[in-house]
Amino acid sequence: MRVRTVAVVLLASASIVVTSCTGAFSSSPSTSPSSAALTFDKVDVGGYRLAYECLGEGTPTIIAEAGYNTGGTTTFAGVLQDLAATTRVCTYDRAGTGNSDARPKTPGLTSEDQADELQTVLTTAGIQPPYVLLAHSYGGFVARLFAADHRDEVVGMILIESSHEDEIAPYRRYYGSSPDGDWVDGGSRLDIAATGRALQTRARDFGAMPLIVIRAERYDDVLSPALWRRTQADLATLSSDSIEIEALGSGHFVMDDNPPVVATASDAVVVAVRAGGALASCAEIFGAVGARCLQG
Repeated sequence: MRVRTVAVVLLASASIVVTSCTGAFSSSPSTSPSSAALTFDKVDVGGYRLAYECLGEGTPTIIAEAGYNTGGTTTFAGVLQDLAATTRVCTYDRAGTGNSDARPKTPGLTSEDQADELQTVLTTAGIQPPYVLLAHSYGGFVARLFAADHRDEVVGMILIESSHEDEIAPYRRYYGSSPDGDWVDGGSRLDIAATGRALQTRARDFGAMPLIVIRAERYDDVLSPALWRRTQADLATLSSDSIEIEALGSGHFVMDDNPPVVATASDAVVVAVRAGGALASCAEIFGAVGARCLQG
């Protein structure tokens, strides 16, 4: 699922009003109650700098990847403290979003290029594997391609309302020739067709990696709800050890509407990774929070 521009603008505006700047619109570290303890820094990824924040201790490290055209320091500000109660969690702003510098003009940019930038952030900042990837919306493209390229380092994944390659062509049909149908992240136009091909050919099988797919209860986008349900269910087939749930009372921004579900999912994946085993059953994991089990 791709976040509509209006949703991003409204979310960002709400973040400014409610949290008095979470960091996405400031060059200084956040001072909001939810993120005041975070470590804030920038790293060079090739002539431009990307901002990142880390909180908590332990392994594996959760890497939180934000959705379309928005930074992780804003998207996950309200849940990082909860995630960090279990293990270390880090997030960052992709180029041109949040506190990060704009990317120089890059024709043919793909989500895989952005995954390479993430790897540079992690290496330069000294954020060591193993990693559990927690990705929202468009960030699911970046996370899957990162996992495909770093199979020995990525040990678990949580996909929250993730985009799916089967949505790319329907979006173009919906928008026609309008520029609204282009995928532009952080001011850079993406070669979304090349991204879709990479996802289809290289990021469809993650073995028995613990994977939880979180679907919202409400569909907030412009395509077919039936397509949305099908693609979310398909994401759960990327691993033989997977669970798909519906976050009750939630729209696309599950981490805002139902944060306990996100924290519970991340905790469950971390527990499975630490034990070297499979995920517990969906009913066991989510029985006490606002979620409905769909698969697993």
